[in-house]
Amino acid sequence: MSLHKYAAVATAALALSFAASSEAAVDINGGSSWGGWDSRGNSLAVGLWGSGSTTRSYDVYTSTFIFNNNAPTGGTQVSKAGTPVGFAPGASSTGAFVNGNTILGIGLDLNGAASTLASTFVIFGLQGDAYQPASALGATDGRASSSQWGHKNDFVFYFDGATGAGPSNLAVYTSDGTARGGTGSYSSLTGANVGFDYATRMFRNGEAGGSIQMFFDLTAMQDLYGGGPNAITSGWTDGQQKIGPIGNNLNMYVWNGTNADGGTAVVFNAAGAVPEPATWAMMIFGFGLAGSLFRRRRAGLKAA
Repeated sequence: MSLHKYAAVATAALALSFAASSEAAVDINGGSSWGGWDSRGNSLAVGLWGSGSTTRSYDVYTSTFIFNNNAPTGGTQVSKAGTPVGFAPGASSTGAFVNGNTILGIGLDLNGAASTLASTFVIFGLQGDAYQPASALGATDGRASSSQWGHKNDFVFYFDGATGAGPSNLAVYTSDGTARGGTGSYSSLTGANVGFDYATRMFRNGEAGGSIQMFFDLTAMQDLYGGGPNAITSGWTDGQQKIGPIGNNLNMYVWNGTNADGGTAVVFNAAGAVPEPATWAMMIFGFGLAGSLFRRRRAGLKAA
């Protein structure tokens, strides 16, 4: 599946910053409840949306926590048969999801016909200026294209919901985007080459109108894909590629949709310095929207 096909899809913007980590327990159940998660709002909110579908929507949640014997308590893991169950590390995810690692959670609570069986892309922009929302819902001035606005060493995770494969591809950009004078090319580490075993996991709850939760081990990702001691050096489509450092300019967008509806995405812009991995135990996400800060947590079952 071409990543470029989704390079200019719908986008919404969220702002994140890193601060002291919360001690609250985090619900890991595919999204049947959201205790320990921060609600970020709806993907179609004016000031968040960037381009593409103006009807498909989902509510967005994020969480960061220090891994401490965490385990799923519900939901269905989306993964290929034979890959690690839950947060157990595998042959291609050495050091992932072990106590002390910093985990980023991204959750989508889907509305209407939006389904957990759709595709999801999570794009990490590392220089802070890759993506931005449109000026209004339906406007065409948003920046929502990684092949156009991304930087070399930015990277993309693809989650396949339709075939039950879960995390299925990691692509690292080998050049800047076309708007920056590059070609927007990338090299992939496909699921087949690592047994669908990455330093990230996906769980779902239901299908149409359901929810998904994705978890990224930031500590292990930097090691495995950034040239650390356990770096994966084979299986790339264009030789070994390295992700750039996940630092104080982190800029992200998350896209969820299908070929039929065009999808909608959200953008995360890190504000303030991101600590070194050794001090990631002191992180949580703060959220800014249109210049004002709001945070709220929702626990319990989602409305029927």
